[in-house]
Amino acid sequence: MKNLIYSILISSTAIINLSAHDIWLEFDDKKDEVKLYFGEFEDKHLESGEKFSKIKEGILYPSELLKEVKRNDNNITYSLTKKDDVVVIRTAEPKKARDLEIIENKISYLKTGRVNTQSFVDFDIVPLNKDSNSFKILFKNEPIKKSKITVISPTGWEKTFMSSDKGEFTIHTPWIGKYLLKAEIHDDTKGEIDGKVYDRTVHSLSYMIEVNQGLPWEIKK
Repeated sequence: MKNLIYSILISSTAIINLSAHDIWLEFDDKKDEVKLYFGEFEDKHLESGEKFSKIKEGILYPSELLKEVKRNDNNITYSLTKKDDVVVIRTAEPKKARDLEIIENKISYLKTGRVNTQSFVDFDIVPLNKDSNSFKILFKNEPIKKSKITVISPTGWEKTFMSSDKGEFTIHTPWIGKYLLKAEIHDDTKGEIDGKVYDRTVHSLSYMIEVNQGLPWEIKK
């Protein structure tokens, strides 16, 4: 276990791969639902139709909160028994890494909610206190030091923060609205899935939080 955590800590300093498109979760303001979206978060653009149809729904945790999953034209809606912090985990078949001669196993974690201070999935960011702007980044409940976390604000502003030796970091949220936190780590432990051998696992996290106090802003059209 110590060797695993050590290899993760070494590789967690790698630059986060930020693509033009993101996948994230959002709470519905009026219902006990979360919705999975695919698009350009900073530009408030959502993909739909054929482009969105390729997005897998994944598995929601904690599973006891899930009532129903429904696929729509531009989102996947997860109906819940109550509103609480939730994570959707999506996996893909191992495949060759871009620009590298290795096979990667990719796991993505989509999270929303800022209430629970305990982790319930392998790769997680949890608030130090309810609704806090201070967080801890963890892998299997072990803090990840010197890890980069990128934050995209509701205005499209973007800033990178670094976790401390305790895995803790504090972000700035000057504007009212939704913020997307993004992090990625590489676990260099080799493995096999359904007969397909891989060289490492890439864990990526998109974590949506909502801020209700701060400076108002408007989208320029």
